[in-house]
Amino acid sequence: MKLAVAIIHGIGTQPDLRDDEGQHAFAQSLIAGLRQRLGAEADEVAFQTLYWASVLDKRQLAFLDKLRDQPVRWRWLRRIVTLFLGDASGYRKVSQAYDTTYEEVHQCLRSGLNALRAKVDADTPLVVLAHSLGGHIFSNFVWDQQRINQVEECPLDPFLALETLSGLITFGCNIPLFTFAYDPVVPIRFPGHCLTDAVTEQARWLNLYAPADPLGYPLRPLPNYAAVVAEDRAMPVGPWYKRHTPLSHLGYWDDRGFQRYIARYLQQLLAVCTGSEKA
Repeated sequence: MKLAVAIIHGIGTQPDLRDDEGQHAFAQSLIAGLRQRLGAEADEVAFQTLYWASVLDKRQLAFLDKLRDQPVRWRWLRRIVTLFLGDASGYRKVSQAYDTTYEEVHQCLRSGLNALRAKVDADTPLVVLAHSLGGHIFSNFVWDQQRINQVEECPLDPFLALETLSGLITFGCNIPLFTFAYDPVVPIRFPGHCLTDAVTEQARWLNLYAPADPLGYPLRPLPNYAAVVAEDRAMPVGPWYKRHTPLSHLGYWDDRGFQRYIARYLQQLLAVCTGSEKA
């Protein structure tokens, strides 16, 4: 395998359903679409889903179940608020004595990356596709790991140390909402420290957001983010009856234009990784 691609979901309940490859349901259509567009090159890409919903879903659904006998109204809206905002509030980093959820979520990411590492070499370039809150979670995960790394030399396993991170594609990303408590705002170091010069030249943090998506934001206007985010691209996604509504937040996964955009970038990286790039 020449390239590793990890996919992390965002807010909202996610069933722990997997296909024969072990890929979770939330990303199956995206993986299938990317493989179709990559053609024979798809054989050079190892995919892996990063699933963390199990940490919070059980608590949220148990609470909603207890509301059945309570005199509350707008139950469908309460369910949405609980499952969506509950993820953001439940994941937040709190005092060390209570800080188990934050670490449990990160352990889910670590387990997924370990599974991906089993398919690739230690120096394989890594691309991460992160939806919604997943972008914030992965950013925190990288930040914490970078505090451990010694950047003067490559770690024994640069892949697991996230020092082969060569692509980050965030979509429907709400990182800006979590930055207002910080001054100054400092993004993660990107790209990874242990890449070849050719891969480093092609490394990109690309951010896409649907104009009607209330949870998707451009990132480059944030202080210091223009130095690491190569592009903010507005891209309507989803079927015609959703793409101009807030429901577009869930429309990225199956959107053909979005899949083509990602596939083109993966092809650019693969060309470098396989040595077939044009002179």
